[in-house]
Amino acid sequence: MSLEVNHTEIDFDPAVAVWVKEYRRLKAELAVINEQIDVARSHIEAALGDHTVGTINGAPVVRYALIESERIDTKKLREVLPPQVLDLVTVKSQSRRFTVLTGEEQY
Repeated sequence: MSLEVNHTEIDFDPAVAVWVKEYRRLKAELAVINEQIDVARSHIEAALGDHTVGTINGAPVVRYALIESERIDTKKLREVLPPQVLDLVTVKSQSRRFTVLTGEEQY
């Protein structure tokens, strides 16, 4: 059974420790796979050149479409708007970040 050390820390039992080890192994495997994906994609993009669709034997297999988007530059807004206006339109939220530590981090 896991043991609570304090209100922010828990000492995992051996069953959870196995899952931490498995998580680390899978993340390392994923990093290798992601690198291979990046290499494959770069070859496909190079072959596409300026074309939007790539085919194999006439069947479309890749679409590389230009997507245009628009966003609000919040850094610029902070420079030009008074704090009172920013307070009216600012929405605060909370989330939790999940990180498996390597042992070298400070927390």
